[in-house]
Amino acid sequence: MLELARHHGQGSISIERIAEHQQISKRYLEHIFARLRTAGIVEGTRGSKGGYALKRDPEDITVGEVVRAVEGPLGPVHCVDDPTSCPKVGHCATHNLWAAAADVLNDLLDQRSVASLWREQERLDANHEAQSAPKADWLEPTA
Repeated sequence: MLELARHHGQGSISIERIAEHQQISKRYLEHIFARLRTAGIVEGTRGSKGGYALKRDPEDITVGEVVRAVEGPLGPVHCVDDPTSCPKVGHCATHNLWAAAADVLNDLLDQRSVASLWREQERLDANHEAQSAPKADWLEPTA
Protein backbone atom coordinates (compact mmCIF):
# COMPACT_ATOMS: atom_id res chain seq x y z
CA MET A 1 0.00 0.00 0.00
CA LEU A 2 2.87 2.35 0.73
CA GLU A 3 4.25 1.93 -2.79
CA LEU A 4 0.82 2.56 -4.27
CA ALA A 5 0.37 5.68 -2.13
CA ARG A 6 3.81 6.90 -3.14
CA HIS A 7 3.00 6.55 -6.84
CA HIS A 8 -0.66 7.56 -6.68
CA GLY A 9 -1.73 9.33 -9.88
CA GLN A 10 1.29 8.03 -11.82
CA GLY A 11 -0.29 4.88 -13.26
CA SER A 12 0.01 1.24 -12.30
CA ILE A 13 2.96 -0.34 -10.52
CA SER A 14 3.94 -3.92 -11.27
CA ILE A 15 3.75 -6.50 -8.54
CA GLU A 16 7.40 -7.36 -9.23
CA ARG A 17 8.47 -3.78 -8.50
CA ILE A 18 6.42 -3.63 -5.30
CA ALA A 19 7.82 -7.00 -4.18
CA GLU A 20 11.38 -5.79 -4.77
CA HIS A 21 10.96 -2.42 -3.05
CA GLN A 22 9.07 -3.80 -0.04
CA GLN A 23 11.02 -7.08 0.16
CA ILE A 24 7.84 -9.16 0.07
CA SER A 25 7.35 -12.28 -2.04
CA LYS A 26 5.44 -11.82 -5.27
CA ARG A 27 3.20 -14.79 -4.46
CA TYR A 28 2.20 -13.29 -1.10
CA LEU A 29 1.49 -9.92 -2.76
CA GLU A 30 -0.75 -11.58 -5.34
CA HIS A 31 -2.83 -12.99 -2.49
CA ILE A 32 -3.02 -9.59 -0.77
CA PHE A 33 -3.89 -7.71 -3.95
CA ALA A 34 -6.68 -10.16 -4.78
CA ARG A 35 -8.32 -9.26 -1.45
CA LEU A 36 -7.69 -5.53 -1.90
CA ARG A 37 -9.19 -5.69 -5.39
CA THR A 38 -12.28 -7.50 -4.07
CA ALA A 39 -12.65 -4.79 -1.40
CA GLY A 40 -12.50 -2.07 -4.08
CA ILE A 41 -9.31 -0.52 -2.72
CA VAL A 42 -7.06 -1.23 -5.70
CA GLU A 43 -7.54 -1.83 -9.38
CA GLY A 44 -5.42 -4.03 -11.59
CA THR A 45 -4.44 -3.56 -15.21
CA ARG A 46 -3.13 -6.26 -17.52
CA GLY A 47 -0.45 -6.12 -20.15
CA SER A 48 3.21 -5.22 -20.39
CA LYS A 49 2.64 -2.00 -18.44
CA GLY A 50 0.12 -3.62 -16.11
CA GLY A 51 0.09 -3.62 -12.37
CA TYR A 52 -1.92 -2.13 -9.55
CA ALA A 53 -3.04 1.34 -8.54
CA LEU A 54 -5.23 2.76 -5.78
CA LYS A 55 -8.85 3.26 -6.80
CA ARG A 56 -9.18 6.28 -4.50
CA ASP A 57 -6.96 8.99 -3.14
CA PRO A 58 -4.70 7.58 -0.38
CA GLU A 59 -6.02 10.31 1.95
CA ASP A 60 -9.45 8.66 1.66
CA ILE A 61 -8.34 5.09 2.42
CA THR A 62 -7.89 4.20 6.07
CA VAL A 63 -5.33 1.74 7.37
CA GLY A 64 -8.20 -0.05 9.10
CA GLU A 65 -10.00 -0.52 5.80
CA VAL A 66 -6.87 -2.08 4.30
CA VAL A 67 -6.14 -4.35 7.27
CA ARG A 68 -9.73 -5.60 7.44
CA ALA A 69 -9.74 -6.24 3.67
CA VAL A 70 -6.61 -8.37 3.94
CA GLU A 71 -7.03 -9.96 7.38
CA GLY A 72 -10.78 -9.89 7.95
CA PRO A 73 -12.42 -8.65 11.16
CA LEU A 74 -9.97 -7.55 13.85
CA GLY A 75 -11.63 -9.07 16.91
CA PRO A 76 -8.97 -10.72 19.07
CA VAL A 77 -11.32 -13.64 19.84
CA HIS A 78 -13.95 -15.27 17.66
CA CYS A 79 -16.94 -14.24 19.78
CA VAL A 80 -16.20 -10.55 19.19
CA ASP A 81 -16.64 -10.95 15.43
CA ASP A 82 -19.43 -13.53 15.68
CA PRO A 83 -21.45 -13.16 18.90
CA THR A 84 -23.60 -16.16 17.93
CA SER A 85 -20.54 -18.40 18.28
CA CYS A 86 -20.65 -18.43 22.10
CA PRO A 87 -23.62 -18.90 24.42
CA LYS A 88 -21.96 -16.77 27.12
CA VAL A 89 -22.00 -13.54 25.09
CA GLY A 90 -24.00 -10.98 27.02
CA HIS A 91 -22.95 -12.25 30.43
CA CYS A 92 -19.21 -12.73 29.99
CA ALA A 93 -16.73 -10.22 31.38
CA THR A 94 -13.90 -11.34 29.10
CA HIS A 95 -16.06 -10.93 26.00
CA ASN A 96 -16.73 -7.33 26.98
CA LEU A 97 -13.01 -6.73 27.52
CA TRP A 98 -12.07 -8.21 24.13
CA ALA A 99 -14.86 -6.27 22.41
CA ALA A 100 -13.56 -3.03 23.94
CA ALA A 101 -10.02 -3.88 22.82
CA ALA A 102 -11.27 -4.54 19.28
CA ASP A 103 -13.07 -1.18 19.28
CA VAL A 104 -9.89 0.64 20.33
CA LEU A 105 -7.81 -1.12 17.67
CA ASN A 106 -10.37 -0.45 14.92
CA ASP A 107 -10.68 3.21 15.94
CA LEU A 108 -6.90 3.66 15.93
CA LEU A 109 -6.49 2.11 12.48
CA ASP A 110 -9.46 4.04 11.10
CA GLN A 111 -7.94 7.34 12.22
CA ARG A 112 -4.88 6.87 10.00
CA SER A 113 -5.00 7.21 6.23
CA VAL A 114 -2.72 5.34 3.88
CA ALA A 115 -1.31 8.74 2.87
CA SER A 116 -0.44 9.61 6.49
CA LEU A 117 1.27 6.24 6.87
CA TRP A 118 3.29 6.94 3.72
CA ARG A 119 4.34 10.37 5.05
CA GLU A 120 5.49 8.71 8.28
CA GLN A 121 7.51 6.20 6.26
CA GLU A 122 9.17 9.01 4.30
CA ARG A 123 10.10 10.72 7.57
CA LEU A 124 11.56 7.50 9.00
CA ASP A 125 13.48 6.81 5.78
CA ALA A 126 14.96 10.32 5.80
CA ASN A 127 16.04 9.95 9.45
CA HIS A 128 17.56 6.54 8.74
CA GLU A 129 19.49 7.83 5.72
CA ALA A 130 20.79 10.80 7.71
CA GLN A 131 21.95 8.53 10.55
CA SER A 132 23.59 5.99 8.27
CA ALA A 133 25.33 8.49 5.99
CA PRO A 134 29.11 7.97 6.02
CA LYS A 135 31.03 10.56 8.00
CA ALA A 136 34.14 12.05 6.51
CA ASP A 137 37.22 11.27 8.63
CA TRP A 138 38.73 14.65 7.89
CA LEU A 139 35.82 16.35 9.68
CA GLU A 140 36.57 14.58 12.96
CA PRO A 141 38.80 16.46 15.44
CA THR A 142 42.14 14.83 16.10
CA ALA A 143 43.45 14.26 19.59
